[in-house]
Amino acid sequence: MTATTPGRDVAAPPPAAPAAAPPNAAEPPAATAPPPARRLGAALTVVLLATFMTSFDTTGVNIAVPSIQDGLGASYGSMQWVLAGYTLPFALLLVTGGRIGDAFGRRRAFLLGLAGFTLASVLAGVAGDVGWLVAARVVQGVAAAIMGPQVLAVFQVLVPPARRAPLLAVYGLVIGLATVSGPMLGGILMGADLFGWGWRTIFLINLPIGLVAFLGGLVWLPESRDERGRGFDLGGVFLAAAALLLLLHPLMYGRELGWPWWSWVCLAAAGPAFVVLVRFERRKEQAGESPLVALHLFGQRTFTAGVLANIIVAALMSGFFLTFVVFLQNGLGFTAERTGWTVAPWAVGTALASMVAIPLARTAGRTALVVGAVLMTLGMAGLNAIVVVSGDRLTSLPIVVSLCVVGVGMGLVSAPILNVTLAGIPHVDAGSAAGIFSTGKQTGGVLGVAVTGAVFFGLLADQDTASRARFVDAMGWTLGVQVLLCLLVVALVHVLPRKVDAAAH
Repeated sequence: MTATTPGRDVAAPPPAAPAAAPPNAAEPPAATAPPPARRLGAALTVVLLATFMTSFDTTGVNIAVPSIQDGLGASYGSMQWVLAGYTLPFALLLVTGGRIGDAFGRRRAFLLGLAGFTLASVLAGVAGDVGWLVAARVVQGVAAAIMGPQVLAVFQVLVPPARRAPLLAVYGLVIGLATVSGPMLGGILMGADLFGWGWRTIFLINLPIGLVAFLGGLVWLPESRDERGRGFDLGGVFLAAAALLLLLHPLMYGRELGWPWWSWVCLAAAGPAFVVLVRFERRKEQAGESPLVALHLFGQRTFTAGVLANIIVAALMSGFFLTFVVFLQNGLGFTAERTGWTVAPWAVGTALASMVAIPLARTAGRTALVVGAVLMTLGMAGLNAIVVVSGDRLTSLPIVVSLCVVGVGMGLVSAPILNVTLAGIPHVDAGSAAGIFSTGKQTGGVLGVAVTGAVFFGLLADQDTASRARFVDAMGWTLGVQVLLCLLVVALVHVLPRKVDAAAH
């Protein structure tokens, strides 16, 4: 998530990364005197609690997809929008959210976003139809994009430089654990079925958490802003949203509607829309303005490879959890709680590998990422073979082993990929590069839901009458596509710089 600090953009680490300090971040002017240790701890606890909540909602809802579909009578296309409706505005508005904090005050923006997120969570929890739920998820995404960028700015303002690195590592770990453990924690909540709320618990649990964080923010967070105030690239946001919607909407709904004429028109228009976006952003950059995407960075082969690998890894995770959860629950009859525990090794493997990934990358460079990408590929290929061979007799144990390998590999890739990529670009561009990485990761999550969902649900045909064998066949082919994406990540990380500049950490 991109947070805008005085003088430059600073990006949050990718999910699952125990984050390093933002490279070459300029020190902000002191808005307040350094707070006492107890007040500092309370303020950081508030922002970390809010960070966990918004990161959990990126993946935790996946586990509830089958139950939401049954409860609201929703199609799988609509359920894809329940997931993408949150991630898409989150991705598009990250930079704008940071600028809002710069201009109007970071404490004010944080509390506004937190209040909006909490209210939208309640609206999602009481939704009576899928349209209402999707709308609430969009509001959640907008609010998270306003709140999220303020967190790193709070770290920059409150934490002295000498103490910043270990606390930023905790911040990155919170994001990573919330993101990768979302399905497991979601399964636990679903299994507990608090007050008989079922899937609604996933959203309503945010109410007490949000209230505690909001009250804590009112008491302990100081105000700060960037008096220089940089512009808002609202034109870039609009064009990016239009281009992505032209691509995503027909991928999600075209299949179940029989691919009507408008779906093909939208897909055909998506390419020109992206061209218009690129030209618009290039003109802003040439005019010396602040664009949504710093396009000149893509002139460097290593940076482009790193961004693409980052996007694909995010797409792998989001697409896998959506389709595999549906496969286990609707196809094989797993409960939500059992499904959560079955996919938990992915979270455990990712978290453990992330703890050692960045130090390992400092000495091994891109070799650490190559090893991680190979492990991802082997684990996904093993899972594919297990699904195809076991069929509807599939049990949790072999899944656990394969997903643990995938998780370890993903941790070795996703944690250090930003720092390894930054080793190949000038330090002056580090802030912009990190912002592109954060936005790219969220965008990859949206694309993963749309593309992987289109493959799986397209092969499944009529999910209401699909047999177990049909589910197994669809999952087998979908995992085959995931293996190909893993191989693409292996190829891309080979392009990254061999060694990592120590200053990038």
